[in-house]
Amino acid sequence: MPIFQINVSVILQMAVHRNQFKTTQPAAGRITPEKFLSGFPPTTQALAQRLRELIKQTVPNCIEKVYPGWRLLGYRVLIKNKSHYFCFIAPLPDGVVLGFEYGIFISDPKGLLQGEGKQVRQLTVKSQKGIRSRKFAAFIKEAAELAALPKRELVRK
Repeated sequence: MPIFQINVSVILQMAVHRNQFKTTQPAAGRITPEKFLSGFPPTTQALAQRLRELIKQTVPNCIEKVYPGWRLLGYRVLIKNKSHYFCFIAPLPDGVVLGFEYGIFISDPKGLLQGEGKQVRQLTVKSQKGIRSRKFAAFIKEAAELAALPKRELVRK
């Protein structure tokens, strides 16, 4: 049984994207986020850049890392010399997915988060107007806080 499931349409979009934008990349730890994003359309780059800035403003001590195999930027929060994975940006040909590792536990009374798996939830953004900075920042902050909790303390909201 998988630890988490992700929306099938997101996986299909990512699979299509992989075939459209294949690039030769250096070892995982050596590619910069800018270099990684350069293989995507300009509108996708701009959306991803805006979300990167929002994540870094909201969680200043986060660690950003390129995961070329997963075709995403991952974010970890550092608490007491231990890092905890809390969110990701997955660029697509026509937008960006902002995902939350423990999204199932995030307070979302308006039902903005997408996904039906046991753990991960995401937002799909297709335009700059689709980025709701205050709401997204609240999700990002809560995701970082949840990631740092002992797993036994996570409670679905």
